[in-house]
Amino acid sequence: MAKLDPTTVFAQPTFRRLLGVIVLMWVVLGVLLAIATLNQGVAATDPLLTPIFYLIVFGGGSLWVLWQYRRRQVNLKMLVGPWPEHPDWPAWLGLWMASFMFSLGAFQLSFVALSYWSPDWVTTTLAESLFLDADATAIPWLYNLLMVLLLVVAAPVLEEFLFRGFLLHRWGTRWNPPLAVLLTSVLFGVLHGNVIGLTLFGLVLALLYLRTNSLGVAIAIHALNNAIAASLEVISRFTGNTEPTSLEDFRAGIWFGAILLGVSLPFLVKFIRRSWPTKDTPLPYWANRDRTLAP
Repeated sequence: MAKLDPTTVFAQPTFRRLLGVIVLMWVVLGVLLAIATLNQGVAATDPLLTPIFYLIVFGGGSLWVLWQYRRRQVNLKMLVGPWPEHPDWPAWLGLWMASFMFSLGAFQLSFVALSYWSPDWVTTTLAESLFLDADATAIPWLYNLLMVLLLVVAAPVLEEFLFRGFLLHRWGTRWNPPLAVLLTSVLFGVLHGNVIGLTLFGLVLALLYLRTNSLGVAIAIHALNNAIAASLEVISRFTGNTEPTSLEDFRAGIWFGAILLGVSLPFLVKFIRRSWPTKDTPLPYWANRDRTLAP
């Protein structure tokens, strides 16, 4: 196998081109929706459009990257990497638990702070639900089914491929692995709303990918996180606890968020310090290629 130049393999496609493709798809979908609204009476505000738009935009973006990689002869198996021979499930589950606790605590504290600046927006956010009742959308069962598939399957696969598989290699090659880990994690957090909590979760997923050289590990932890979050809401619905949290109760629970942060942060800091890459740390694609070529 010919030796490839690490500086050119991931030179294309760029993040700007991917962003342009995603924006273009979003605009086209918006125009089609506007036409359907005018001619067919389609409700432009129907929540059912949210998971559909997500699947089309992120799925389309991922397919475009895969097409670009095929043109440049990027080996997808090396990018994804093999599943570890000896999975360290206790450590991974403990790391996920700490990340989940931190995310909840960070949401509590950050949104309590935001509630004094924009109480109406925070109240609306607290009232939002992953799943909807019969009168909230035209086809409620389809919406809820799509949300389950999106949360547990599509989002973990598509987001890990784009953030860790694509962007981590693109920016890690252009600059260096530490900066790529930081930038991809911040972007991941910003796009998910709970900026502090999800930035750190993205950081953990990126470091796990670098440590295991397996994108499947990051996908599995991501899917577990989303499945537990969705399960908590399902449980609350079955128990009849569907009333949105009042702003006063939410603010009063700030101590709970502080406890979650205090308990989880030491474990996460220890993991990050031990796993933080250097500028010479090989990206998973090259680590997997070297393993394949090893005698």
